[in-house]
Amino acid sequence: MSLLTQKRLAAEILGVGKGKVIFDKFRLDEISQAITRADIIELIKDKAIKKKMLKKQGRSRKKNKNNTGSVRFRIHNRKGRYVMKIRKLRRYINEIRDKKIISKDEYYLLRKISRTGGFKTRRHMKEYISTVMKKNLENEKTNKSAVQKKKAK
Repeated sequence: MSLLTQKRLAAEILGVGKGKVIFDKFRLDEISQAITRADIIELIKDKAIKKKMLKKQGRSRKKNKNNTGSVRFRIHNRKGRYVMKIRKLRRYINEIRDKKIISKDEYYLLRKISRTGGFKTRRHMKEYISTVMKKNLENEKTNKSAVQKKKAK
């Protein structure tokens, strides 16, 4: 008793693959007698033939899927984010250099750090400037005072 034809017809009617079609094991004789599409449709209505529930990907997972699209698109998108970030950081560095807040050496150091991805945001850069640069100024002041003491002796 081969049910391949019935399975194929049921799959076409239900719009799924052959593997997703389930026959009621208590009504196999009835199903084997069905030859036409009309017979199969009638058995589907009587629930002798069913389709397996499809396992779909959840909506939240689909929304959070990061690697959609081609590799080229993802690289282009990443580059675009990098360019926007770098432009903001460089604009800020130029502003503070023009206001004479940082020296030329510090300017080049900040550009180098930002180019290599050292700063995530402009705020991150401001924090770095306020903490690290202040420490450098304090060190320079102590060095100058030490040099002045040596000269005084």
